[in-house]
Amino acid sequence: MPAKSEKQARLFRLVRGLQKGNISSRKVSPQVRKMAKSIKPSSVKHFTKVKEIINSLKEAEYTLSKFKKVENQPFDQLLSQNTGVQFDKKELIIFQSKQSGFSGFGKTTFLHNRNKNEITAEIFSNETTKKFVFKKLIDNEDDSVNKYACFIEKNFPDKPDKEVYYTLSNNFNDEDVSEKTKMLGDFIDRINSYGL
Repeated sequence: MPAKSEKQARLFRLVRGLQKGNISSRKVSPQVRKMAKSIKPSSVKHFTKVKEIINSLKEAEYTLSKFKKVENQPFDQLLSQNTGVQFDKKELIIFQSKQSGFSGFGKTTFLHNRNKNEITAEIFSNETTKKFVFKKLIDNEDDSVNKYACFIEKNFPDKPDKEVYYTLSNNFNDEDVSEKTKMLGDFIDRINSYGL
């Protein structure tokens, strides 16, 4: 049974992370520690996703295979090759509403860089630094079509090389405000659900 709200799903993602050993018990509340001890891991797993999100995404979209690993290319070069367009006010509000619990940890601050047309967030957990960069891209073949992109750089303390990934949303029309804001909200939730 999926969670009934994003807030409930975030709570259970913390419980699941603690049960799997991905999160230190010092970084979570006593309530989360108690839940991790008293609820079976198989039951917790069902509550880590939100029913509305599951219903609104195709099954093929909800797989980690949508993330592409980038080999032999620096993160900054990848970002400069994918020039974004400006996010509008409604899209910025969506990012603002998704700050609580992004990547499973408290409140994340999404920073808007108008000069680069990017939204960034940096998260430090388990000695790993993850940098998320969101962009709105125009399709090369049809300039009336847009996609959201998320570029991720993972920096490990025990590895000299960084891992770089990216994923893209489905196409949308920038003029359709309700379509694009729903698409962006689902896209952020999908990335958040993987805990990459």
